[in-house]
Amino acid sequence: MHPRTRLMIATVVIAAIATLAGLAYAWYWVHRTGGGTPNNPAVQLGPVQTGLAWPIALGFASDGRIFFAERNTGNIRIIDAGGSLLPTPFYTLTNTATAGERGFLGLALDPGFPSTPYAYAYQTYNDATNGTIYNRIVRIFANGNVGTFDRVILPMPPLSGATNHNGGVIAFGPDGKLWAVVGENANPSLAQNGMSLLGKVLRMNSDGSAASDNPFYGSFSWENRVYTYGHRNMFGIAWHPVTGRAYVTENGPNCDDEVNRLAAGSNYGWGPTASCGSLPPPADTNRDGPSPVMPLDWWTPTIAPTNAAFYTGSLLPQSQNHLMFGAYNDARLRELALSADGTTVVNETVLLTAPSGILDVEMGRDGFLWVTTAAAIYRLVAQPALVQVLGLPPSLELWVREENRESASN
Repeated sequence: MHPRTRLMIATVVIAAIATLAGLAYAWYWVHRTGGGTPNNPAVQLGPVQTGLAWPIALGFASDGRIFFAERNTGNIRIIDAGGSLLPTPFYTLTNTATAGERGFLGLALDPGFPSTPYAYAYQTYNDATNGTIYNRIVRIFANGNVGTFDRVILPMPPLSGATNHNGGVIAFGPDGKLWAVVGENANPSLAQNGMSLLGKVLRMNSDGSAASDNPFYGSFSWENRVYTYGHRNMFGIAWHPVTGRAYVTENGPNCDDEVNRLAAGSNYGWGPTASCGSLPPPADTNRDGPSPVMPLDWWTPTIAPTNAAFYTGSLLPQSQNHLMFGAYNDARLRELALSADGTTVVNETVLLTAPSGILDVEMGRDGFLWVTTAAAIYRLVAQPALVQVLGLPPSLELWVREENRESASN
């Protein structure tokens, strides 16, 4: 066959492929998981840093720096305002216990950071001197890109031999208080024990003392930092940008992973007799203690929901004020559209699937949604333009180049 004839055939084939791909992409745009309307473009994860060691929590400074916690090393690392990862850690939490679900689990920057130069960390601490291991929240003083230990603001009780159910996410709420989600150390009875810090959402001042408007403040039968109780093992907390109401993600046993809307002083039903299968979901794991609150949404089989954020960016206009959260088991980034009063879920969408289990989900100061996995930090960005999405397979592209080269030589 004459080279020019072959080139003409190749051109026709490529045009046909592009047409079919265009139709397929148009169908995908309308029917894709996660939306498909012109006002909500298709999205993907854009890598910011790769090759990392469990970046479990992010913190965004007003000067453009991004701090992140490495679960197993105890390091706090910094990505500078120019996007470069600084080689020297900001601070290293020594004696971090990392067995099972333990480790350096949570990171928060003071709301006034860096003018108020404190970073906060939730760490499973190996106290070798006293032969105990416990979770604690510590405060670190920041001098530029270097941190120094300030103080322990909240030591928690010694842990049992169980290495799971530590919780660990900490964050400052819109009320300026420091919140912490704490697992029950695989002991369900502690979730219903008012004097235990475990199995609770805690709310405190920046020095670790109980907030004076907490629901049990002043009580002698309740730990005064407790905001809600009856929790099993939470990995996420977020506040609605309009109502200011707090929401948490919670891991169930082999059923009923949850999203819960928090109400001060309320019980969320996990306790010593809670189990799967005896009652219709979600009541089967939410029946212990007085007046247990049912979740907004739940999943069986379990998905292991992780951290969450309400979307306030401009990339996805139709997702404004929707709750975004990750999952570790299926690596999916989910979106929940809530009712106007935030009490029910109107719609659930899967936006995308990450390369591996999702650890953290945060709204950045840059207006982008940020996501981490065990090896990388990403931002949620629009998919490339149609011509890029329809890129030719490498084999066909190579064939066309060869045909062009042969045609030119003839």
